[in-house]
Amino acid sequence: MIESYARRRFLQFSTAALSMQGSLRAWEPSILKGEDKWVRSVCEMCSSRCAIEVRVVDQKPVWLQGNAFDARMHSSICARGLSGVSQLYDQDRLRTPLMRVGQRGENRWREASWDEALAFVASSMQRLKQNYGAQSMLFSSKTGESFDLLSSFAANYGSPNTFSHWSSCPIAIESALEQTFGERAYRDFEHADYIVNFGHNLFEGLDIPLSKAMARFAANPSKKLIVLDPRFSIMAGKADEWYPIKAGQDLAFVLSLLHVWLRDAKYDHAFVRRYCIGLDALKASLKETTPQWQERYTGIDAKTIERLADEIYRAAPRCILDWGHKATTSPAEFQRTRAILIANVLMGNVEKKGGIYFAKTPETLNALLQEPLFPLLQSPYPAPEVGIARIDGAGEEGSAYRFVPKKHGVLNAIADAILTQQPYAIKGWFLTRHNPLVTVADPQKMRTAMASLDLIVVNDIYMSDTAMMADVVLPESTYLERDESIHLHHGLVPSYTMRNRALTPLHRTRSLHEIVRSLADALGFSHAYPWKTMQELRAYQAKGNSALLESLVKRGYVQATIPHLFVREEASVRAFCERYAHVEPRHVAEMFERRRKTPSGKIELFCAHIEKAFAGYGVPCAVDMDVQQNYPYTLISGKSAIHTNAHTQNVPYLHALMPDNPLWMHPSTAKAHGLRPNDTCYIENEIGKEKVKVFLTEGIRPDTLFLYMGFGRQTPLLPKIDRKGSSASKLLSLKTAPVCGAMITNTGVRIVRA
Repeated sequence: MIESYARRRFLQFSTAALSMQGSLRAWEPSILKGEDKWVRSVCEMCSSRCAIEVRVVDQKPVWLQGNAFDARMHSSICARGLSGVSQLYDQDRLRTPLMRVGQRGENRWREASWDEALAFVASSMQRLKQNYGAQSMLFSSKTGESFDLLSSFAANYGSPNTFSHWSSCPIAIESALEQTFGERAYRDFEHADYIVNFGHNLFEGLDIPLSKAMARFAANPSKKLIVLDPRFSIMAGKADEWYPIKAGQDLAFVLSLLHVWLRDAKYDHAFVRRYCIGLDALKASLKETTPQWQERYTGIDAKTIERLADEIYRAAPRCILDWGHKATTSPAEFQRTRAILIANVLMGNVEKKGGIYFAKTPETLNALLQEPLFPLLQSPYPAPEVGIARIDGAGEEGSAYRFVPKKHGVLNAIADAILTQQPYAIKGWFLTRHNPLVTVADPQKMRTAMASLDLIVVNDIYMSDTAMMADVVLPESTYLERDESIHLHHGLVPSYTMRNRALTPLHRTRSLHEIVRSLADALGFSHAYPWKTMQELRAYQAKGNSALLESLVKRGYVQATIPHLFVREEASVRAFCERYAHVEPRHVAEMFERRRKTPSGKIELFCAHIEKAFAGYGVPCAVDMDVQQNYPYTLISGKSAIHTNAHTQNVPYLHALMPDNPLWMHPSTAKAHGLRPNDTCYIENEIGKEKVKVFLTEGIRPDTLFLYMGFGRQTPLLPKIDRKGSSASKLLSLKTAPVCGAMITNTGVRIVRA
C-alpha cells in the first residue's frame, strides 16, 4: 500500500483543523462576546483568490471560511486559507520599514519611519532616472491587483520593464490559448464524462471551486479520470487509471492520440471544417507519431494509446484533455500545450457542456441581451505606452520573445541583462511580494546580478531571500488588513469580488496602494491617480454604481443568476432564449460565429505567423522533449496542498504541518545508491548542487526525483525556515522554452552521497 508524503500531510492537517475548531468553541464563553460580525472578502494565501468570510469578534479576526454567497465555495476553505489568521498574528512578520546599513545581503538593518523610507526610495529612483533613464528600473510582482498597480506605476515613471510571475508559471498555457483561439478557454469539469489529466494536481495546487468540481467528478463511478504523472500525486490517487509517464514526455503521448484520431478519421469533421484552419498541415506533421513511436518516450504501451483514443472519442464531446496549470515544464512546453488544445478541438468539445468554453464577458452578454445587466468596470490604473525597448525584447518584432506579452516579460532574462548591462544599463529593481531568489531558475546567478544594482526596494509581508538583498524593505499589510478594488472574474457568468479589510493594520504596515500613491506624489505624477482613498478608487472603477459597491461591501461576491450558456449546446441555448424571450438562437450563435482574434480569424491548428518566426513550431510536432540531458535522473517539482510556492513556509499553522520538503525517491533508486529513509545526499548538475533528505516511496518512477517548491531558503530573520529543506530552483538553467519563454522546471541531475 502506497501512502505518499503529501497524503500524510493532508491527514495531519485534517486533525489540526478539527483541533482548531474545538479550540475556538472552547473560547466562546470568554472571548466571543461584544461585537461579533462577518466580513466578506477575498483570500490571498495563494493566487486563486477565493471568496471568503472572516468572523471578527471585538475587532479581532478569529475564524475564516468560504463565502456562502459564492455557491461554488459554500463554506469550504483550504489549509492555506484557514491559516490567514495565523499569518496575521505571526511574530515574524515585517512590522516597520527597514533600511540597510551593512553590505548588500549582510543582514544588517535599522528601523525607519515611512517618511524617511519613501523619501529615500523616491530620491533614489529620481537619481537613476536622471542618470540612466527610467528604463534602468525593473518592476516585478505576481499577477493580480498588485501587478496591475505596479505596472501602472512603472509606466508613469517611464519604464517598460515590468515582470509578472507568468514566465515562471502559466505563460505556456496563456500563449498557446492566445495563438490557438485568440482568447482564454475554460474547462467544464462539472459536466464532463471523461477527463485526461496531465499532472494538473488540483488537490495540491488548490483552487477551491475547481478542486471541488474535480472531486465530485472523481467520486462519480459513471465518469472516468485518466492521470499521467511521473509520481503518484493526490490527483493520481483519485484516478481510474494512473500512468507514470516519463517526465517531460506528455507531448509524445498527445501526438500519438492525434495520430490515431486522424488516421481513423475519428474527429468532429463538421466542426473542424467550419471553424478551424490548418488540418492538412497537422496531418502532415503527425504521420510518424504512431502509438508504437511514442512507447520509447513515454513508457506507455501502444495498445493503451489505441484504447484510450477510442474511449475519449466515444465520450466526446463531454470529454476534456486538461492542459492544466504548470503541470509540467520542458523545452517543448508550447508544443505540448498546443497539442492538448488541438486534441480538444478535434473532439468537437468547444462550447459544449462537459467540454471547454470561452468567457461570457459583461460586454458580450450586455450586447446579446441588449441591456446593461452586467456592470462594466474602468481601470483605475492608467498605463501609458512607453516608447522604449524592453531588456528582454518581449512583444517586439524580431525578438526571441516576440510572442510574450510586453506587460509580463521573461524573468529568466533579467540576470544576464543586469550583468551585461545590455541592451542598456539596469540599476534598480522594485519588487512587491515577489521572491525570484526562490522562484526563478539559477538564483545563484540572480543573486550575483542583484548584488551589482544601485537600488533594490522590496515590499513584502515577510523578510524574504530577495528582501535580504534590498536597500529598503517596505512592510506590506496582509490581505485581512487592507481594502482593495473590484475584481471581475470571467467564466460562464461574470462575477465580481472585492477585498474588504477585517481590521486596521496591527503594525506599521501599508498597502501597495498607499505606497504607490505616496511615491507618485514625490516623483511628480500624482495626477495619474486622482483617487486618494480606496473608496474613491472603487467609485471611479464602478463608474459610480453605488448598488454594486454596496452589494460587494455586504456580500463580497456578486453574480447574476442567468442560465449557463454553452453556445454550441442546443438545450443550453434554448434555455437561455426561453429566459430572455427577445434573444433568438441565431443571436447566440453569432457569439461563436464572430471572427476569432487570431490572424486567420479561425481556430488555428496551424499558426503561419509562428511558423515564420520559429520554423517547425507552427503545428505541434515532436521537438524539444529531452529534459534528462544525459543525466541519470530527472528532477521535477510541484505544489503542496499546505504551502503556496515560496509564500507560506513561515506561517505558524502551515509550518507545523509541513516544515520541510524531503526528496521523493523510488526504493530501487535509493538501493542503487546505498540510501535509506531520512538519509541525506546531494543532487547536482552543471548549474548547482543541493543537499536533500531522502523520502522513499514507490509512488514515483525510478528515473525521477521530486521536490515540493518553496524551501531551501536563506532568511536568517525567519529562523523557522532558514536553510530548511531544499530548493529545486538552484538546479535549473536560465534556458527558456521556445516561443512562449517559459522557465523549464524539469531538469537532469545525478545523485551524490553526502
